Amino acid sequence: MAPFEYMLGFAVVILGLSVTELAMGLNRLLRTGKVRWDWLAPFAALLVFLKIVAQWWSWHAAVRFAPGMTFEMYLAVLASATLLFLLAATPLPEVREGGTDLRAYYAGAARRFWILFALHSASAIVTVLWVQLAAAGEHAQFQFSIILLLPLIALGFAFARPRWAQALGLALFTALYIGQYFGRTLF
Repeated sequence: MAPFEYMLGFAVVILGLSVTELAMGLNRLLRTGKVRWDWLAPFAALLVFLKIVAQWWSWHAAVRFAPGMTFEMYLAVLASATLLFLLAATPLPEVREGGTDLRAYYAGAARRFWILFALHSASAIVTVLWVQLAAAGEHAQFQFSIILLLPLIALGFAFARPRWAQALGLALFTALYIGQYFGRTLF
């Protein structure tokens, strides 16, 4: 096993647990007959799934930065992956004995969802910039990108209460994560 594969193994386990959390949440909802369905909560779960896949996909490109990665950089990677797990635990509720209302659940969980989404986005961006700038050394140059605004945009949706705004946020970020790697190969 190459050092990079060894190092990322732990982080990949956290991503795998994140997908497991989403799948178990969906399974709990499908198993019970007492669910009042609404589309925003499953849409949020789909967005988190795409975010997890995009995170894993992006790590493939990080192999060239692995030799310069320090312990504290690795801790940042693990912290970011842990935020992604917490995000995965948010969009789908535990099933209640008296029934589960997905519309009411999402209305109550939306702020937590978007705050975790913004925190993960910010931590992932900061970690990537940190590792890339450290690898570039004295030749490091910072360039502004619209990607840097994503955590702020996500945070804005944390305080947007109308359902149409929530749907817009979910659609915007879903399109971003699908479009980010659409048609690309790993090699």
